[in-house]
Amino acid sequence: MSSLEKYFETFRNNIVGNNVYFESPYGKKKIIYADWTASGRMYAPIEQRLLNDVMPYVANTHTETTVTGTAMTIAYHEAKHIIKKHVHAGSDDVLLFSGSGMTAAVNKLQRILGLRVPERITEYTVQYAQNGSAAKEFTSLRSLFDSYMQIDDDSRPVVFCTHMEHHSNQTTWIETIADVEIIRETSDGLVDLEHLKQLIEKYKHKRTMIAAVTGCSNVTGIQTPYHHIARLMHQNNGLCFVDFACSAPYISIDMHPEDDELGYLDAIYFSPHKFLGGPGTPGVLIFDSKLYKNRVPDHPGGGTVVYTNPWMEHDYIEDIEAREDGGTPPFLQGIKTAMAVKLKEEMGIENIIKREEEILSIIFSRMPTFPGVVILEGEHQHRLGVISFVIEGCHYNFAVKVLNDRFGVQTRGGCSCAGTYGHYLLQLNELDSRSVIRPELRKGNNIPRPGWIRMSIHPTMTNAEVQSILDAIEQVALHHKEWINDYEYDVNTNEFLYKGTLPTQQFDMVHSWFGNTFSTSGTSMLPQTAPKRGFWQSLLGRD
Repeated sequence: MSSLEKYFETFRNNIVGNNVYFESPYGKKKIIYADWTASGRMYAPIEQRLLNDVMPYVANTHTETTVTGTAMTIAYHEAKHIIKKHVHAGSDDVLLFSGSGMTAAVNKLQRILGLRVPERITEYTVQYAQNGSAAKEFTSLRSLFDSYMQIDDDSRPVVFCTHMEHHSNQTTWIETIADVEIIRETSDGLVDLEHLKQLIEKYKHKRTMIAAVTGCSNVTGIQTPYHHIARLMHQNNGLCFVDFACSAPYISIDMHPEDDELGYLDAIYFSPHKFLGGPGTPGVLIFDSKLYKNRVPDHPGGGTVVYTNPWMEHDYIEDIEAREDGGTPPFLQGIKTAMAVKLKEEMGIENIIKREEEILSIIFSRMPTFPGVVILEGEHQHRLGVISFVIEGCHYNFAVKVLNDRFGVQTRGGCSCAGTYGHYLLQLNELDSRSVIRPELRKGNNIPRPGWIRMSIHPTMTNAEVQSILDAIEQVALHHKEWINDYEYDVNTNEFLYKGTLPTQQFDMVHSWFGNTFSTSGTSMLPQTAPKRGFWQSLLGRD
């Protein structure tokens, strides 16, 4: 056991679900979690802190008159401060929580920037009344909007995305009024900065140029040179937004690097639910307040208004964070986000990165030798802990299914919500994509749907656990042609179903979660003593 493996043992022992078993068609199996890029896991000390220290004071914010309202309001603001400090946000940067991940956050940013147009707005125009054009006739909201309102070319924004984007940081921009260009890949699969320079030159006449790029691929773990991209954009009066959904749990994020005057980031967004301890948290959006030019909040409501009267007059709060937090804020979710961030800091970013490097070295020492196994972008071993691979002659969802059923290993199959990147990785040409794959998928036939198996690691994993996962993958590579006889393929769901009798109790526990009663029976789970002194008293400024 290495010193780092030993170091993370304490954190590992606090993960909820480490020793959970389930009944599979092949007997009782222990869950081995290798799906960290999809979601983090619950961390018992955070859940206990919430239950014992925070929840006894739960009340709505928007008041500092009562002890409960004051405690929640102070804690909510403190949580935002912790998160901002963690990413080195500046004094002019604004933090907003949104939805349940970065998808909601980037959509909110697009609305704030005025780039998103409601799809049905055209139904209320004179043109629609005259010709009755249906929205479904248009390929995108952009084309729909263009048919009713013209924007001159100089005024129309342009957005540059990498070839490695998650759907949430590509399709969302396509559905704005902006032009969207993909920065080409280099011959070795990285971001081609020379092509970005060419795109900047091509569109330098535009009033608004935005690079909206991923910080790290959720398919291959390859990071992008986003500070370099930011410099290029700022040298040409552009903006740089970075999606940190994949990498935020593992790396240092610096919105304002001290030694890089032009490498600052105008906006970032990420999904704290991917952190250890993070499930149940909202999406986080942090952006330069100079980008905010809105008279009306994105979703006006309670907590955003200074004054209203019966004559349809009203005034909004000036503070951006308050006016964009309409209704009851996600105060518990925000507090939990800050706790997950503090846990990341406690583990230590340098420790996290070095431990992942140890695990990756184990993986790359074995996986390339497995028969028929091809790691996507396998020549790039310097990456974060995301490994996607294909097994020749084996459907990705069958591999994921049999890894679960025979070995308890939790991975994920499909395109990882990165279909465009999949075209590059799997070398899908335009003819096959448009004339074969898309028509079949539209008919509900999932057979030609491309994909891969994705495993993702975490520094709390043990070497023995990693070796068990590798053993399982090797066995699937060796025996999938035989084992597939136990399953049948559902073309509509793209899933493989076990032909035999499933354990009757396999998912009974799910129904029990919503049992007939939540009344107390037996020992109460509530804390039997007053909340610990110190934490809340310090927030409230009391001894």
